[in-house]
Amino acid sequence: MYEQIIQKPKFNEKLLTKPPFRYIHDIFTNTMAVTGFGNGLFDEVLFDDTAITEKEAKINWLTKLISLTELVVGEEIDCKPTKIVAGHEPEKTNFFLQQMFHAATAGIDTTPHVMQILGVQNDDEGG
Repeated sequence: MYEQIIQKPKFNEKLLTKPPFRYIHDIFTNTMAVTGFGNGLFDEVLFDDTAITEKEAKINWLTKLISLTELVVGEEIDCKPTKIVAGHEPEKTNFFLQQMFHAATAGIDTTPHVMQILGVQNDDEGG
């Protein structure tokens, strides 16, 4: 699916059988660059996948991304960031990636969802 919108990373069975964190990170950052999905969700440091080395940081990063995807698709996604980081339950990780693709290509402005996840109040309403 992603090959329709992004050139990198390459999609192959080996990586999709047990998607590593960096692979998921690359899919998201390249998808965001094309679709705008999740723009503003992560600061510049979290865009550099080499800066995210600690397990807890990876889990926090994935938690935000899964939350955003759930808000956009309107349903809970049965996957746990801890399992993804550990390389467990790849079928659930792949389902999450499919849902993220649907969310990213739905043409929905994710800004309100990003603000909700980050706990930022929208002051535009009511002036």
